[in-house]
Amino acid sequence: MKNNINNTGKIIALLSFVIGTIVLAFYLYFGESVIKIYAAFLYIMVALIINTVIFAVILGATILNKTNRIEGVKTLAIMLCNIPISILYFYMVITFPGHKFLL
Repeated sequence: MKNNINNTGKIIALLSFVIGTIVLAFYLYFGESVIKIYAAFLYIMVALIINTVIFAVILGATILNKTNRIEGVKTLAIMLCNIPISILYFYMVITFPGHKFLL
């Protein structure tokens, strides 16, 4: 059971990264005409909720399960890697020339 939740966490982290990168790429390539900012924010909110729930479950399983703590900590670290990436993506969007975001 614990191994399944770790695999789920890794898959969710990878999917969040890939989908976020695709959304950013479409925004930077096509501009606001294809990817609306509101749709991107909706994705961010859904991804934040899902990732937070999975993170909390894995954190609880890691604390309670003494035998697989290393695997749980690795999965948590992988999931936490998406935070600086999302900050970088946000910075890229707000500094993109011709944007209407935050102006």
